[in-house]
Amino acid sequence: MADDVFLALSNPVRRRLLELLAGGPRTAGDLAAQFALSRPAVAEHLQVLRRAALVRDEPAGRQRHYHLTPEPLAVVGDWLHPFERFWRDRLRTLADILEEDPMTGTTTATISVDQFVAAPPARVWRALTDPQLLARWWAPGDIAPVVGHRFHLEMPGWGAIACEVVEAEPEQRLVYTFNGDWTLAWRLVPEGAGTRVFLDHSGFDLDDGRGRAAFERMGPGWRDQVLPELAALAADLPDSMD
Repeated sequence: MADDVFLALSNPVRRRLLELLAGGPRTAGDLAAQFALSRPAVAEHLQVLRRAALVRDEPAGRQRHYHLTPEPLAVVGDWLHPFERFWRDRLRTLADILEEDPMTGTTTATISVDQFVAAPPARVWRALTDPQLLARWWAPGDIAPVVGHRFHLEMPGWGAIACEVVEAEPEQRLVYTFNGDWTLAWRLVPEGAGTRVFLDHSGFDLDDGRGRAAFERMGPGWRDQVLPELAALAADLPDSMD
């Protein structure tokens, strides 16, 4: 079955047929009209997709409608999963987003980090929102996951940094302002027995020398030190603090 799926996907015509069917059922004539191929040639490609159980056809009067059946594509995702780490590291530097304010012309940037944690979301959430745990992997501070809560983080070399929680969805999303200019948005997504942690640290003013320097320094810091420390701490926490 898996071999049939990979064979079906090996041809660009068949991949395009799947893309077309992802938009909804189509007749054989509709599909054939999208290619510079004869109708019998397109029919042969549809047969390959049908043998792989990637499409099914139903009679509708004098025509047959083809439908996408995407479930077999799961084998492709399963096969690719062990290789994800090779492109995650390569692509993560491309995730830093540049934006220009059309009103002021100011260029701002966002550091985006993607970190897998071998712990369920509940443990990661505790590490993000418990003041004692936060101090162990990042900085001391009187944080609380309550919208409107104002707190301070004691950052080495910076002193007490004023923050305010603007979003809090337990075990899913936490967003707070940082130093009045920046925003830290944390998003937790279950992945297998662990959690994929996404951080967007936004608001860096690249037109300001200090803002650009902070952006260039903090990206590697988040990726190579701070979030790995969060991952290590959360992985070692018990499931309950009781």
